[in-house]
Amino acid sequence: MTSDSRPKYFLAIAADPPHRPELQTSALGLAQALNLIKAKVGEPKSELLLAVTPDRLELRVLFGEADLVGGNPVYIDFSTIDTTSPAGRSLDMPLLKAVGIKKGNSHRPAVFDCTAGFGEDAWLLASHGCKVWAAERHDVIRFMLEDTVLRSESTHKQIAKRIQVLPSDARNWMYKCRGADAIVLDPMFPLGRKAKERKPMRVLRLLAGDDNDAPAVLDAALAAGVHRVCVKRPLKAPVIANEKRPAPDVVYKGKAVRFDVYLNN
Repeated sequence: MTSDSRPKYFLAIAADPPHRPELQTSALGLAQALNLIKAKVGEPKSELLLAVTPDRLELRVLFGEADLVGGNPVYIDFSTIDTTSPAGRSLDMPLLKAVGIKKGNSHRPAVFDCTAGFGEDAWLLASHGCKVWAAERHDVIRFMLEDTVLRSESTHKQIAKRIQVLPSDARNWMYKCRGADAIVLDPMFPLGRKAKERKPMRVLRLLAGDDNDAPAVLDAALAAGVHRVCVKRPLKAPVIANEKRPAPDVVYKGKAVRFDVYLNN
């Protein structure tokens, strides 16, 4: 994500099950890399727990809002993204149109996803043949994304190989991804919508904040020199304010979201 003012959410890390030495080693390495407290499963030392399991990295909510605590953990699962059915292979999806994929044209753009989050858009783009640079500056989310992409190589090698996860703020990479044809910006959606956010998005917001610097990131994206800058927004939300480009050149709408696309010659 791209928020400069991320809240300091009390987070610990633990291996589960704890008797597996390889999990303990991974948990210790991540604790050092992420500057986290190393705990034991069941010890009430944190509001959020990053659990290192045999299958994945997952976030568990231990304290906080009642409807977030307990229940299913939050983790990245690319298998839930439809990329094989006729609908999942359709090129009519707004994201694919926004980055410049066209029916009857075999060219697949290289895309810089500068707000990768849990990687759904990056995986969808890669499944359609795009090379994707996925930048994520929140370290915990980035490690979860890197881990999931790496594990996915065992089942979807070609798709996973098209994704390169980048650390740090997207603006540090804007001018290094010179091969990109399009930039995708997906800042946190504004609160206040009627429908309550799903648990994964609420936990993501707890960690990453509200992306209040989205206008500055859009400025950097527009100045990066790529052909297309695509901004994902709720269907009825206002455009992200920008004095030089007050309105997008084209808009691709879906049922719940839209992509505002700014074109550069």
